[in-house]
Amino acid sequence: MQPPRQLRLSQSTALLALAVSLTFPFSSAAEPMAADLAATSQALLARKQKGQGFPDFGFMVSQEEYATKWSDQPIFRLKTDFPKKLPAELPAFLKKIDFQKNPLEYILAIRDYAFEGNLPDWDPFKNKVREWYHIPWLHPTTTGPNAYPPNGGTEGFHGLIKEAPVTPEQLGPYQIGKNGNYSVYAITLVNDFAGYAMGKMWADPENPDPKATDKRFGGGFPVGTVFAKLLFTDAPQGTDKIAYLENPLTWKAYITQNFWLSATREVTDVHLLQMDVAVRDARAEGPGLTGWVFGTFVYNGQLNHRNKFMNLVPAGLTWGNDPENRVNKTNPFPPTKTMVNPDLKQTVIFDGPQLPPQHLGWNGRLNGPADLNTTSCMSCHIAAQYPAITSLVPDTAVPDGYTEPPLAGGTDAWMKWFQNVPCATSMDPRAYSTDFSFQVAIALTNFFNVKSANARGAWASDYALPVKPISRGRPHP
Repeated sequence: MQPPRQLRLSQSTALLALAVSLTFPFSSAAEPMAADLAATSQALLARKQKGQGFPDFGFMVSQEEYATKWSDQPIFRLKTDFPKKLPAELPAFLKKIDFQKNPLEYILAIRDYAFEGNLPDWDPFKNKVREWYHIPWLHPTTTGPNAYPPNGGTEGFHGLIKEAPVTPEQLGPYQIGKNGNYSVYAITLVNDFAGYAMGKMWADPENPDPKATDKRFGGGFPVGTVFAKLLFTDAPQGTDKIAYLENPLTWKAYITQNFWLSATREVTDVHLLQMDVAVRDARAEGPGLTGWVFGTFVYNGQLNHRNKFMNLVPAGLTWGNDPENRVNKTNPFPPTKTMVNPDLKQTVIFDGPQLPPQHLGWNGRLNGPADLNTTSCMSCHIAAQYPAITSLVPDTAVPDGYTEPPLAGGTDAWMKWFQNVPCATSMDPRAYSTDFSFQVAIALTNFFNVKSANARGAWASDYALPVKPISRGRPHP
């Protein structure tokens, strides 16, 4: 099958559309683009000289400082020895548990599957049970004076990538925040089924193939794929209090001093806030469905389990956007009660005494505490594509957290983000689908940014597609 004309762009030149789409209309303290590109170009050269397939991380204390101060901490290693053959056996829970009939049993089985062999270090090199992998090329910082996230890229202790800001009272009534906002950082593991797709995309580390996750070209993550992402935050600090983050699961991380304003990194405590999971399940396929099941857990340290990972409480499970439901409601910040919407048919919320109050997403759809209250897990991930012609969220979805719901909520334009897009299908046919994975889209962008910097030039085709900025939050004092 021949791709559309716009997709027949050189893969190494399609970068600019997504790079521009990862910007935000507020300035930050990011370094000038030229300096960033020079630094990432040098990193690529160093990688080639060492003969490594991919860099492990983008930001780390000096070797001397590590040896003298932090030698008790891990050094992140990227695992990308992807399988060459599609695994033969599906995860056992996919064969035993129906996600619609037994959603709680299903999400707990995903948790156990992800935890087995990966705890306590979340290091797939140490897993003796099954193979897990990382997504490569998340290490460089996003470039440009308005880049989002500003001063991003992975840090060197745990491979945490900067993801999102935490706005005042987003996590609770006694979380006011700090100048520049708290941050959310995350690390994702993917199982062997997902690793098989990543192996096809990155078979040539110097020439990744975006068609590997697009259904039009025989791509996409296969049934049996599991993603598991841990999300950490540097909140709370100072006099702020977050009841469910007491008794925290804490890591050291080399992160920016705040989300928006600082390019300076320092070793800081970060606390487990959330875990997101995603599964390619054949029973979620079909007309009007997505093929994916998403789940979210919230950390509740007040449960005081000996194994602190078990303080992660299931928040909900979703397999669609309920596209017929246009009621424009949100639960504003600070969340004091989880407002469950019984009218949703494709979302289950596990409200109960162990679940801290959640703002959830638009009209009660599933979202975690690190996420917007104006969107949903599904509404964001259906927009994952390369290059990012479609913005991450609809107009007026940000700023979020306000008493009044978004101005555009429920309109025809808004509902484009709340349709059920099939797996491996781009919302805009001029772009490649990255099959519901924004990290894969960012990885492709990062790679082609560096490759273009080495070429010391640009292509007219980079300017051929109309791009829209991804707006995820806004600066707060």
